[in-house]
Amino acid sequence: MSDYQKGFVLGVLGGSGGVGATALATACAVRAAAAGREAVLVDGHPWGGGIEVMAGVDAVPGLRWADLAGVRGDVEPDRLLAELPTRQPGLRCLSWGSRPPTGDPPGPSPIVPALSRDGRLVVVDLPRPAARSHHEQWWQSCDQILVVVDASVVGISAAAVLAEDLPPGWGVVLRAPSTLDDADVMTAVGAPVLARLRDDDIVSRCLERGDPVGSHQGPLRDAADELLSVVLPAVRAA
Repeated sequence: MSDYQKGFVLGVLGGSGGVGATALATACAVRAAAAGREAVLVDGHPWGGGIEVMAGVDAVPGLRWADLAGVRGDVEPDRLLAELPTRQPGLRCLSWGSRPPTGDPPGPSPIVPALSRDGRLVVVDLPRPAARSHHEQWWQSCDQILVVVDASVVGISAAAVLAEDLPPGWGVVLRAPSTLDDADVMTAVGAPVLARLRDDDIVSRCLERGDPVGSHQGPLRDAADELLSVVLPAVRAA
């Protein structure tokens, strides 16, 4: 695990569809920024959509992935950061906006390594395996991966399949309520439960108001704070 002075790339991956991985990724970035750490929320899931709405920057001008097409070699981090949209001090967002790729999407390099310099936290909404996604590159770019798992037979089975290709050291965020013990989940998927995530009505209110998801008290924000305290012990919620 990287220490507080180094950049850190935290990936959030849905073990199956509709489990709230994008919302959790957004909340982690929002809460890290609230704790005083410079954070960047990155959409690594071109066809997922919605991350800039979650971050409240869909109407804010700035660079999107489509504007960075063809970028190669060294990237100047400060210049790149200055051009990314923001709604909250310390938090920037790099999304696909309304223009998903027409061909193969880019991988994380060289953009993500540039963004994670100088102690920044980069939170990536990771792609699931698909014919047109370079998910291996994205997964390998992360220092830690959180997999949001539905507490059902199908959800656990899907996570167990993903586990075969995930890099070591990943952890589970289990959707609640669930009668499953942490030890049972660990046995089934081979990774520890780091937090449990309950449904949160505050998310829809944030979206209606255009506020970043995770900026108001609720189960999602609590889960993000808990995860950050485990993954990045030096980050404490404000």
